[in-house]
Amino acid sequence: MESQELLIKILQDVLNSIHEGIIVTDRAGKIIFYNNELAKLEDLSPEKVIGKHLGEVYEVGEENSEHLQVIKTGKAIPETRRTYFTSDGKEITIVASAFPVYVGDEIVAVYSVCRDITKIKELLAQTMQLQEQIQQDCRETIRKNGTRYTFDSIIYASSSMHNLIASAKKAAEADCSVLVYGETGTGKELLVQGIHNYSNRSSELFVAINCAAIPETLLESMLFGTVKGAFTGAVDSPGLFEQAGKGTLFLDELNSMSPPLQAKLLRVLQERRVRRLGGSAEIPVGCRIVSSTNVDPWECIRKGQLRKDLFYRLAVISLYIPSLKERVEDIEVLLNHFLNKYQKIYGLGKVKISPELRNVLQNYQWPGNVRELEHVIESAVNMLDGEQVITVDHLPLYLKTKLLSQRSAAKALPKGTLAEVLTQVEKQVILDALEKHNWNITKAADSLGIVRQNLQYRIRKLGINS
Repeated sequence: MESQELLIKILQDVLNSIHEGIIVTDRAGKIIFYNNELAKLEDLSPEKVIGKHLGEVYEVGEENSEHLQVIKTGKAIPETRRTYFTSDGKEITIVASAFPVYVGDEIVAVYSVCRDITKIKELLAQTMQLQEQIQQDCRETIRKNGTRYTFDSIIYASSSMHNLIASAKKAAEADCSVLVYGETGTGKELLVQGIHNYSNRSSELFVAINCAAIPETLLESMLFGTVKGAFTGAVDSPGLFEQAGKGTLFLDELNSMSPPLQAKLLRVLQERRVRRLGGSAEIPVGCRIVSSTNVDPWECIRKGQLRKDLFYRLAVISLYIPSLKERVEDIEVLLNHFLNKYQKIYGLGKVKISPELRNVLQNYQWPGNVRELEHVIESAVNMLDGEQVITVDHLPLYLKTKLLSQRSAAKALPKGTLAEVLTQVEKQVILDALEKHNWNITKAADSLGIVRQNLQYRIRKLGINS
């Protein structure tokens, strides 16, 4: 393949891989290139389009065809929104630019870069829907300030949780920014709502947003708000900083927010003013900011997921919620709480948990924490078929599978005193290494990380024979 043909092939592959539609016509208006993205958008086949005149593919004439206008005037047409029809009658709405291609002083071709604004419309619709939901929530819960929980809603028996609640009450009274760190399912929002309701802002609104659940393109407009005309379809809309008023704005999973957006958030916190997207007016911020991460904040900083300066601004007070495996004393009271809750919800009589199951649940590690425990109890209650005792058989399949594998592993361990068990394990490890290396002492010793003489001594000591 000659260098010119190779270059053309490379350019075609590149243009077919991008997310914008590309169409190229010659000076007569005949289509000479039509990429895959535009083909998907217009539902046309490149093979049936290339070689045809624009008028054969689209319902256009010289007066309403950007390409023909560029050929006539020699001037580029900047990005504009337009709606047109293909020859098959399909309506297309895009944002497109058209540019002339010159060789010397002569136009030899025109190309357009097109973007489908259907996705933009969908994002705007999502934004409006979310804003509508927020407004609806505010109307429905104005008496309860948008919260469901107080510190009394937190079920615990452990001293670690007792100390946490005491610290959270102090944080509530301090009225400064608070950062809560805890694994997924530990109850971060429950604690944060408790802080809000214990503070002097309890009569004001509580607004929460999960930064990981909102697309990046929507999150900025939701936080800061928009003005009409800021972008296609934008309307005047207050952001969450404004909606929170003098209440509390809770930024859940802050570490999921992109660094550029974190920088904008930092500026709002420093200036205590927010500017809507596309606007120029500075709006005072009166709400208290409480945030959370589900990963150690310092680990987030080390990995570049959280700006250090933003951390210092938001973590005036830091609170750590221990995982459930760190406070096993709470498992028993949580079991009883969730059991009472769901037997009432599903209209059951008095239901009990078998002693064997209680022991199993007490010794389980609970990677999903309190949320996982609640879901396990709800699932088990649903699996009851007229029975009054929940057993291991009523557990979700994933948990039963885990417990069975743990039991099998425990049964596979050698029996005896600690010294006897260690001797059996050492002997088996050495035998495995020797067999793997065909009883080559030097190679086996290297794989075990010990010297040859040490291995020979252990072989004699343990009575290992080839």
